[in-house]
Amino acid sequence: MTAFRQYFEDNPEIFAALVPALAILGGLLGNIISAKFQATSGRDQAVAAREAAQIAAEAQRVAALWSVRQLQVAEFIRSAREMMVVCNGMYRSDDDAESRRARVDAASRELALREAEIRLVAPAKVAQAATEVAKATQKAYLGAMRWGPLAGGRVALKRLCNSENDAVRHEARAAMRVLDDEGSSWIVRRQALSTVDGLSGEHIRRLSEPPAKPTQRIVEGMHAHQREVDRKLAKLLEAARVMLRSDDDALPTMPAPEQRRRWRRAA
Repeated sequence: MTAFRQYFEDNPEIFAALVPALAILGGLLGNIISAKFQATSGRDQAVAAREAAQIAAEAQRVAALWSVRQLQVAEFIRSAREMMVVCNGMYRSDDDAESRRARVDAASRELALREAEIRLVAPAKVAQAATEVAKATQKAYLGAMRWGPLAGGRVALKRLCNSENDAVRHEARAAMRVLDDEGSSWIVRRQALSTVDGLSGEHIRRLSEPPAKPTQRIVEGMHAHQREVDRKLAKLLEAARVMLRSDDDALPTMPAPEQRRRWRRAA
């Protein structure tokens, strides 16, 4: 070190030339370090921006899926209940059986469509619960198609038994006595019913079929179908509440992944 100092003292012109050169080299080195730092910082910022975009996209996807599931389950439940209303109406109404049958068919097709939609977007447990509801409503549908017009015919006949028209009231009550006789034949039933003014051909045909299932048993069957559908709907609601996290205070969100430290380089 002493030799270097003595050398520069003996040769001041060399020292004068070396100082600017060192300053230039120092500046270049500083620029290189600064550029490297900026590049590393830029990569970290890009990684952070990409992570933030991925988190936002995933949260948006989850929120959209949550909304779709909520809507599909609600629509399925609405369709199932509407179908049961239409099915039960076949037992209680003396309306035209063909038009009511068409409404039941339309409700059944809509329910099948809603079930398929749920199977596409909902977890397996919710999809299975929806399938069980669909099976229960299908049983109710078949029962309504088979026994609904018969019960509806009884409703129509009872209404005519209280008609203000004496002739109609007399014919309707006579036909009711024939139907209450379990030993009456198909011919006797049909003849008695055909004389009643106000019964549709569908009602006459169904009421004439021997042996007729007692009305009380038909109504009991209707109520049994309704109870079965209600039980299956309760299970679906329970599964759907778990899926939708209904007991939480807010919509479900995806947990944010661990953030990278800003001084780490991206892999």
